[in-house]
Amino acid sequence: MTDTVVIHKLARGKVSGDAWTALDLRIGLLHETSTAAPTVDDEFVADLVPASNELVNDDYTRVALASLAATWNATTKLYELTADDVTWAAMTGATLTQGVKGYFVYVDVTDDSDSWLVRTVIYSTAETFNGSDYIVGWDSTGVLTVGV
Repeated sequence: MTDTVVIHKLARGKVSGDAWTALDLRIGLLHETSTAAPTVDDEFVADLVPASNELVNDDYTRVALASLAATWNATTKLYELTADDVTWAAMTGATLTQGVKGYFVYVDVTDDSDSWLVRTVIYSTAETFNGSDYIVGWDSTGVLTVGV
């Protein structure tokens, strides 16, 4: 099975090209029992993560994406938004009985009701914590590709 990737509608055409790097982009994790079923029509974090969907434990907080860069790809005619991989260190304690079903990337505004979703990934199989670092890495095109 393959992961489900959703690029939300507010991410399409809302921000042009390299302006993405000026935004406060963050990432959050979805709990292994999450019933979130993201669609392109989901607009805000609150649409996706009522308390039962987001991971809640002592070792987890949402994280701001670091080293954002937007690079024009002349072949695809798209900007590729890249960032450093995100690491939650040594997921232990309360998290050992939990796992992750996926993650969501969003633009932080003031709270979940106006912070808009950019990308959500639902894994085909939940990943269980084992006490090691938990890392979300980006593929070769980065966090997101967007038109001009």
